[in-house]
Order: sequence, then C-alpha cells, then structure tokens
Amino acid sequence: MYVLDHTLPYIILGMPELAKYDITIDCRQQKISQNGKNLNKSQNDKNHSNYKNKQNISLHISECKQINSHCSQTTEDQVNLPQSVTENKCELRKKVKDIIKNFDSVFSKDKYDVGTLRVEPQRIVLNSDLPVNLRPYRTSPVEEQEIKSQVEKLLQAGLINHSRWKDVPRTS
Repeated sequence: MYVLDHTLPYIILGMPELAKYDITIDCRQQKISQNGKNLNKSQNDKNHSNYKNKQNISLHISECKQINSHCSQTTEDQVNLPQSVTENKCELRKKVKDIIKNFDSVFSKDKYDVGTLRVEPQRIVLNSDLPVNLRPYRTSPVEEQEIKSQVEKLLQAGLINHSRWKDVPRTS
C-alpha cells in the first residue's frame, strides 16, 4: 500500500486515476472524497480555497508486491478498482518481460545499438553535388576528442559510413 501525502495547495489527477481509485471531486462544495471518505483536512471548512490553510490529502493506492517470486495482491480495503481491471500489475510486468525475452534482437543493448532495423537505404537527390560550405565549428580539444570517439563507435557499430567526399571531414 502506497500513500501519497500531498501538502501543496493543488493536485492534478487524470480521469483514469480518479476512476481507478474511486476518487470523487465535488467542485461546488470543494471536497475530494475516496470511497465516501472526505480527503480534505483543513482547519477552516468555510474557506477550502485559501492557500494559507495547508491541506494534507492522503490518497491510498494499492500496489501489487512481489514476494518469494510469486505475486500476492495487498488487501484493497481503501481502494475499489473498477470491474474492468482483472489482472494485477505483476502479471502484466511478467508478460512484458516475456515479450522482451522472446524478441530481444529488436531491443537495443546500449546507446550505440539500435536493435534490428528493416529500413531501406535512403538517398536525397540535390540540385548540386557540391558540399555545403559552412564556417568550421569551434570546439575545444576535449569536445573534439569526444566527437571523434563517438563517431568511431558509431562507425564500428555500422550505424554510419565514411563520407563519399574525400575533402569533407568525418565530423562535419
């Protein structure tokens, strides 16, 4: 069971969370309730919108805990989940892990690996074959060394190729 202690004068909840945790917001009476229990705790009930009054709101959210490699759902005495939710989060997490294991070649291993791609080679046809003439970028020697090492790693990974222009540097 996770409890969200909220001491700010505002909170933003989406409609799925409000429905999932049975939270009702009554704008006329400026009350927030969960399962019929009032969550507003202010010292002045007549003026709930006064920011000087700190409102402590606790939302009780049930979470699935994994114990001894099997799932056990916590008791949901404070949260009524809608009837459409039939699986707990541990089962969903296990399904996602199984999918990732079955298709591990698709997912990248590190930042220089992009996994399996089925992309056709692309070529942009320009009006002129001349390279674009720009002023050289000014980089420090440390940045230049980092650029060269990253370009070398990308070349080794096969993600980029050497330029077809002999007079154009690789890092431009």
